[in-house]
Amino acid sequence: MGKHSRRKPSYLPKVAAGAAPLALLFAGPATALAAQTDPSIPLPLDHQREGTLDRSVGFTSEGDTSVFRGFLTNTERDVFSKDVGDVKAVADVRRSVSETVETREGVTARPDKVGVLAAAKTTEAVKQGQREAVKLDRYGSVVAGNETELERTGTRLTEATLTGVPTLVSEDSRGLRAAEGTYHAVRPLPGVGVINETEQHVGGGLDRALRLDGGFSGDLGGVLEAGRSSGHAVDVGELAAVGTTSAQHGNGRFKGLLPLDVGSGTGFGQEHALGGTIGPSSGLVTTGQDLELAQHGAGLTGAGSHRISGDLGIGDTASVRGSTTTTLRGVLPTTDPAQAGRVTQSGTLDPTVLGQSWHTGATAGALPLELERS
Repeated sequence: MGKHSRRKPSYLPKVAAGAAPLALLFAGPATALAAQTDPSIPLPLDHQREGTLDRSVGFTSEGDTSVFRGFLTNTERDVFSKDVGDVKAVADVRRSVSETVETREGVTARPDKVGVLAAAKTTEAVKQGQREAVKLDRYGSVVAGNETELERTGTRLTEATLTGVPTLVSEDSRGLRAAEGTYHAVRPLPGVGVINETEQHVGGGLDRALRLDGGFSGDLGGVLEAGRSSGHAVDVGELAAVGTTSAQHGNGRFKGLLPLDVGSGTGFGQEHALGGTIGPSSGLVTTGQDLELAQHGAGLTGAGSHRISGDLGIGDTASVRGSTTTTLRGVLPTTDPAQAGRVTQSGTLDPTVLGQSWHTGATAGALPLELERS
C-alpha cells in the first residue's frame, strides 16, 4: 500500500488463516490471455478468456492392496474491460472446480492373516472470485472484489479380518465448509487510500466408527465451527500508514463412546492487531484471548489465556519488544485445590539499541506459587 519497501512491520497483518486476501485470489501464472470478443454480449467490451483442465487417473499396487487415484481440476478466467476517455473499467472473474478421489481395495490370504479391505477418500471444492475496478488515468481508482468457496470431504473404511478372533471395523467421516470474503479499496491519489477486507466461514464434520472383535464398541463425534475476520487500513503514502485487524472464532463439539460414555465441549477465541508507521517509526500491538471448556460425565475442565504483545521501533536505531501472557486452567468438581484452578503469568521484554540487545523474562504461577526466570 504505497511505496513502503523498507517498512518492517506490516500495518495490515494477515487477518486469519482462512481470510484469503484478494491479492492471493488474483495471483496467477503470468500467461497471456487469449483476446476474443464474446458475441453474446451486445456492448462493445473487450473480452479475454483463458482456462485450464487438468486430470489424472492411475492405478498402483501396495502389497495386497490395489490403489486407485484420480483428480480433476477445471479453472476459468474472464476479463471484461472498457475504456471511456481517461476512465477504464475492468471486471475480472475467476472460477475453479476440483475433485480428488482415492480408493483402496485388497484381499489378504496368508496363514497369519485372512481379510478384506475397502476404503475411499474424496474431496470436492468449488471456488469463485471476482474483482471490479474503475481507474482514472493520472488519478486514483476504486476496486471491489469478493470470493466464495465451498468444500466437501468424505472418507470411508471397511475392514474385516477372519484370522483368530474375527473382527470388523467400519469408519465413516463427512465434512463441509463454506467461506466468503470481500475486498474494497478507494485510492483518490496514487499511494493514498483506504482498504477494507472481511471474511466469514462456517464448517462442520461428523465421524462414526464401529468395531466388532468378540464384543461391540464404537464412537460418534461431531464439530461445528464458525469464524470471521476483518482488516482496515489507511495509507497516506510516505508520510504514514495505520491498520487494524480482528478475528473471532468459536466451535462446539461432542463425542460419544459405546457402550455409554458421552462428552462435549466448546471453544472461543479472538485476536486483534493495531499497527502503523509514521516516517521512520513503526509499531504493532496485538492481543488475543481464547477459552476452552470440556464436559466429561459429571466433570468439567476449562482453560483460558490472555495475551498482549507490542513492538515499537525507530528505523535501525532502536526498538523494543514485549509480551505478557496470563493462563488459567482447572477441573471441577475436585477435592484437590491444586487442580481446582491454577494461574500462570509470564512476560518478556527485549530492547535493542544500535544493534545491542537485552532479554528479560519471568514466569509466575499460583496454587502453589512458583517463580521461574526465562
